[in-house]
Amino acid sequence: MDVKEIIRILDEKGEVSLETWKAVSVKKNVDGTVDILYKNLHVGTDDDPVFLWIYANVVEDDWDVRVLERITFKREDLAWLLRYVAKKKGEDL
Repeated sequence: MDVKEIIRILDEKGEVSLETWKAVSVKKNVDGTVDILYKNLHVGTDDDPVFLWIYANVVEDDWDVRVLERITFKREDLAWLLRYVAKKKGEDL
């Protein structure tokens, strides 16, 4: 299934409205899942955008896409997460 079809299915199922979110990046994984990054068209600014990350299972046999996980975040949230994840083992907050 191609990327445009995956995005269309998610829109038709009501999982992600293309009136609100624009797909900016898609990564197909070897295990039959996809990571899709969307940018909000109405909330946030160019300097401080709002993103939606969707992790979904592509079921080729049923011609379906099933959302497994979704996270909405801003760029500053990602920076905060990366600082936390990058901490050395054993460091306290």
